[in-house]
Amino acid sequence: MDIFIEIVKKPAIIIALVTFVGLVAMKNKPAKIITGTIISFVGFSMIKLGSSILSETLTAFSKLFNSAFHLTGVVPSNEAMMAMTLDTLGTNAAIILILGLVINILMARFTRFKAVYLSLHLALFTAFALSAVFRIIGFSDLLTILIGGIFLGTYMAISPSILGYYSKDVVGSEEYTIAHSGTLSYVLGSIVAKKFGNKEHDAEQIKTNDKIMFLKDPIVATAITMFTLFLLTTLLASSETLAEVTAGESILLFAMEKAAIFASGLFIVKAGIKMFIDEIVPAFKGFAKIFAPGAIPGVDVLVLFDSSPNTALIGFLTSFAVGIVMVFILPLFGLPVIVPGLMACFITGGAAAILGNAEGGIRGALLASTINGLMLAILPAISMTLFSALGADGTTFADPDMITVSGLAWLIFRWF
Repeated sequence: MDIFIEIVKKPAIIIALVTFVGLVAMKNKPAKIITGTIISFVGFSMIKLGSSILSETLTAFSKLFNSAFHLTGVVPSNEAMMAMTLDTLGTNAAIILILGLVINILMARFTRFKAVYLSLHLALFTAFALSAVFRIIGFSDLLTILIGGIFLGTYMAISPSILGYYSKDVVGSEEYTIAHSGTLSYVLGSIVAKKFGNKEHDAEQIKTNDKIMFLKDPIVATAITMFTLFLLTTLLASSETLAEVTAGESILLFAMEKAAIFASGLFIVKAGIKMFIDEIVPAFKGFAKIFAPGAIPGVDVLVLFDSSPNTALIGFLTSFAVGIVMVFILPLFGLPVIVPGLMACFITGGAAAILGNAEGGIRGALLASTINGLMLAILPAISMTLFSALGADGTTFADPDMITVSGLAWLIFRWF
């Protein structure tokens, strides 16, 4: 079981296996099977590498920001929650994931929900959240696995199928959809954006003064934004934190280098996305032919960022700003302070804005990413009471879907 968990934690391997099975099913020549499998593996690995670069850069920024503005509180982290509960919940969570994947494929075969959830690393976090809830309720391992597997598999089939209604306008195709643990935020944001936004004012088509035309380049805009943020926080951070993070380097040079590294990470992610999508989409047709005819792959939300980089940046900044405001509002309601996670704000905030922009233009992007920022703050604050029973102090699950799905299970089954 430990080996299975390790494999799932490396989704590039899962992607490579799906590509391999698909290409074999389509009776491709050996050269194409080898090439396609390796390219999909390398492409997804590039996405992970780029995401790691982004995460490391944002971690450094987070330390400086917290020091500069004296923020202390709970930092939601799916990885931390899994690490803290691996020994007690790991076996059940892994079996729940296996059962959930089987149910997902069966639903794709026999129901109108045709998406297969390929972001299994996120499904694993949700499996841990469900395992935690049923452990708190007091269910046996058998009940935990059976009910948890059904819950997870149903979620894995329905959530990307619903989100496909909105993501198809962004990707320009129905050959694949998005499987991500921020679906609740994205769907709600898209609905609000459609109702109150204006689709004609596309955030990517905003008219720019010729003097600042260089900002239309997403790499340049990203680098300048991150340089500004790093420079501001280094000027305000304490000398101890500054010495720890910058290692004595000049503030100006440090801010320039981190901004360039962040922009490089984003470029690597985008390059990996193109390689990955070009191989997985046609190969999945072969996979579906064997297991679930008519099924489509549900892939990571980062695939949206290639088409709308400027909107993603708007979403990141908006979600982060909302998170900062909520730091001061949550205690007024007796809730713990939730320090906004930079990576969560970047990925889910950016994706929410991209989908909101597709439904309601720049106003829709701002509304959707605002809703996302609220959910990233409020849901973890509420879930602290539930998950504190596990003894996982100082953190909780971060993403809207993990908290909502496990919270729904708790609301239903706590009476039993």
